[in-house]
Amino acid sequence: MSHKPLYAKKRHRWWLWVLIVGVLLFGVWRYYFVFDPQKIIDNSELKDRTFATEVIEITAPKSGIKAYLMPEKSNPIVSMKFIFANSGSVRDVKKGTANFVASMLTEGTESLNSHNFKEKLEEYAISIEYGAGKDDFSGSLLTLKENLPLATKLLHETLFASRMEVEDFVRVKGQILRNLEYLREKPQYRLRKAVRKEIFGMHPYAYNVSGTTESVKTIEISDLRAFINDNFVKNSLYIGIAGDITKEKAETLIDDVFAGLPEKSEVLEIDSPEIDYSARNINIEDETLPQVLSAIVAPSVSRLDRDFYPLYVANYVFGGAGLNSRVNQAAREKEGLTYGAYTSMSLLKRAPQLVGGFSTTPANFARMKEIFANEWQKMGNEGISKNELAAAKNYLINSYNLRFADIGTLAAILASMQREELGKDFLQKRNLYIERITLDRVNRAAKEYFSPEKLIMINMGNMKGNNDE
Repeated sequence: MSHKPLYAKKRHRWWLWVLIVGVLLFGVWRYYFVFDPQKIIDNSELKDRTFATEVIEITAPKSGIKAYLMPEKSNPIVSMKFIFANSGSVRDVKKGTANFVASMLTEGTESLNSHNFKEKLEEYAISIEYGAGKDDFSGSLLTLKENLPLATKLLHETLFASRMEVEDFVRVKGQILRNLEYLREKPQYRLRKAVRKEIFGMHPYAYNVSGTTESVKTIEISDLRAFINDNFVKNSLYIGIAGDITKEKAETLIDDVFAGLPEKSEVLEIDSPEIDYSARNINIEDETLPQVLSAIVAPSVSRLDRDFYPLYVANYVFGGAGLNSRVNQAAREKEGLTYGAYTSMSLLKRAPQLVGGFSTTPANFARMKEIFANEWQKMGNEGISKNELAAAKNYLINSYNLRFADIGTLAAILASMQREELGKDFLQKRNLYIERITLDRVNRAAKEYFSPEKLIMINMGNMKGNNDE
């Protein structure tokens, strides 16, 4: 949960509309499976953009903190994304603490109460946001160049002088609890909860980032401050900066915000989960649901594994290409069994996985499940064709530039490049990695990871009369 400020100052509003429209367009692209993705590529002005501008690695003089910087002077906007690695919900002593912290950091500082803090953000068109994932805790700053000094001051105060007023704490806790209550009524949430329990057992990955109703009720302000003290440290910090800013001012920005952080944390490392990937099919009966919801899980590879890009291509062909994917062509286009099926690569640090799913009517469930399993086995046995490889490369190369539709996304990618140890020349090299993939490498990866012996399928809905075990 993160605070997303409104933008009210009229003299700055047009810049913000540009940013908002860019984000919306990017969001549309992310959910491309309801459209024809190739048409988006063909019509995009970003299609042929190349990154001639090199990413600069900078080091702040006082703190010694490193960051990746890409100057972009086309608009007077500065964006910064920062990641505290291994500081997400896996670190929660009480489940939901990291998410609670993310919600509270923009609820005022020692010098500004919650109302005045948010009013200041609106008045000067400054965005400060925090978010918690399973592995990492992140934050971001987006501001007009002229307001950078004030934005820097406010961001620093959220980290080092957060207000944590009792009235705000109680209000935010109530919001989180109401959201958890709302989620419990959602079938997709219940299915994901069942999947996490089946796959991760008692490991921290098994819990929703928002926690549980029981755990959130026990969280106190002291727990939030302890989380901050334990996890916001220099040696886990990764920063990306983009926009209309010089190297010198970017280094000053880093020092002004982060110099006071502790050097490192004394918290112990979290172990990886022990996962049984043996194939199985689990049915959870729920006669109240009009659809059967299915989720799949299989082992995958980490970001730096040599099989990452070959498997990335194989996954795109199988279930990542929207309506053009193999599984959608077989199940949706030919037989009309589902509105859509998908797969993707989950990059959890301690458990990279292939994940996916589909929904269908109870009457079509048995056939839909059969098609999914058959296509999965076919991918493992036969791999992909030369034509499929060529089409996948064409899309994955040309679509990559659409990720840079706004300056905030660029800063986030720069931070992730550091976090993932991809190197500061990654933007120039990424498409080369795709181009160099051979058919043999893709099909060897497909054989290894699209294995029927390692496919877990968990289904929820009205499945009475189904003879599957």
